[in-house]
Amino acid sequence: MTEPTRITDLKDLKAALQLAIGVELSTIPVYLTGLYSIEEGRNTDAAQTIRSVVMEEMLHMTLAANVLNALGEVPSPEPVDFQDHRNLSPIPAYPLDSPLISGIGTLELLPLTPQAVDSFVRIEHPLHGAATLSDIPVEPGGFRTIGEFYDAVDAALSDPAICPDDIFAPVRQIPDSDYYGGAGHVIEVKDRATARAAVLKIIDQGEGLPEEYLRLPAKTVTDADRLGSGWQMYSHYARFRELQTGRRFRTDQSADQNPEGSMLLVDYSAVQPALYTPRNGESDGSPEGSALDTFDLAYSQLVDSLYRAFAGEPTKDVDPLERNADRERPSLRRAVHAMYALKNTAIALMRTPNPAKPGHTLCPRFSYVPPGGDRDKLVQHVEGRGGQYR
Repeated sequence: MTEPTRITDLKDLKAALQLAIGVELSTIPVYLTGLYSIEEGRNTDAAQTIRSVVMEEMLHMTLAANVLNALGEVPSPEPVDFQDHRNLSPIPAYPLDSPLISGIGTLELLPLTPQAVDSFVRIEHPLHGAATLSDIPVEPGGFRTIGEFYDAVDAALSDPAICPDDIFAPVRQIPDSDYYGGAGHVIEVKDRATARAAVLKIIDQGEGLPEEYLRLPAKTVTDADRLGSGWQMYSHYARFRELQTGRRFRTDQSADQNPEGSMLLVDYSAVQPALYTPRNGESDGSPEGSALDTFDLAYSQLVDSLYRAFAGEPTKDVDPLERNADRERPSLRRAVHAMYALKNTAIALMRTPNPAKPGHTLCPRFSYVPPGGDRDKLVQHVEGRGGQYR
């Protein structure tokens, strides 16, 4: 079997962490499309499961950004060079075939269907559904699995020859107080130990789960992985396996078994029949095209907001629950609020009939349009249509 790719210098380590932010981002639209397709008030257990995973993916992005900042590099959506790969974009475009991680397969935007849930499980499985690691082909400078990728990041962080002790500094750190809505905590990175702890948290909660963890109790939960409500945030893989099989894990079962606990029924008929169509140039000028453009603009601005937060750009955070609500702080909270606001636009799309495909509705494209000429055109078009689909 080909030896795993190793990260051997600081330049590649920084590029890998830029791409790690993108790896975590790439799963969020996949899960949100399934979540937003659920009819209001239906499949509440499935919705809670998917929502909890999405919020933890936001945590993982933040952890990777904190590590990158501590190494003196500002998180950026710009393409990077890594190993034999040139101009790898951290920002996903769907359908996505990762040039970095071969085993993950094609990431598609689908409503909540058995096929979609199968893809959730494949993403979070340590081997992405393969029987053995050797069954997964790999390109030079790439990785078979997300776990292999994070192992290489952790190994590089552990090596003083790659990142000496004096390179770590607690700069542009997102504080734990800015994260909410999911399990786990933001780790502010100040040294090698906290950098590795941040990467380990990503591995433990979700993608990167070591294969041997499948033989541990499926509902392994630490105090750090509980919500105040008592909701147990065990691994993403185990949570999605419960959706896939329609049953909860018993507390005495391991993650590699079929769940045999209480029923967790998913009604796939209570889902909007959204059909994804990729962005293809400028809008066709139709009301439906304008609605899709409005969503793409909102999503692009959300991604920009996340990166501004990760880059430590302060904003006035007006929070009536805080005494010093007018202070300047990193804007992660605003970005999270924007993600929640995006839900309404997505739901409106998924209730709009697709004129080109009878029996289907529109589907959010989660198409990122970079700032510049194309973004300016998109803004002008959306504003020219009144800023929303009417």
